[in-house]
Amino acid sequence: MASQKYLQKAQDLINTHPYLMLSKSWCPDCHYTYRIWDRFHVADKVHIIELDKFPDQKEATELEKAFTEIAGRKWVPTLFFNGKRFGTEADLKRWDSEDKLEEIFKQEKLI
Repeated sequence: MASQKYLQKAQDLINTHPYLMLSKSWCPDCHYTYRIWDRFHVADKVHIIELDKFPDQKEATELEKAFTEIAGRKWVPTLFFNGKRFGTEADLKRWDSEDKLEEIFKQEKLI
């Protein structure tokens, strides 16, 4: 269970950044998601937190616990849009295969 300090810190990040992505630099699913941001020319709108690049890995671990508790599952990438859990790369892949990504991104005001 995450500490209140890190739950608050994670929630503050979610509230501060309309489009937030939890990532790890080695993660292939995260790289897929980066390509989606590039394809839609929105990479500059998405705040990316690469947990494995934190100088203090203890802090990264605690923050990951907090995001896991908020999101309801441990996974990267996890996306938060407009203050809520938006989904993961699996959702992006499904919406892309259904040709719905652009419509969904417009609904979320990402594009």
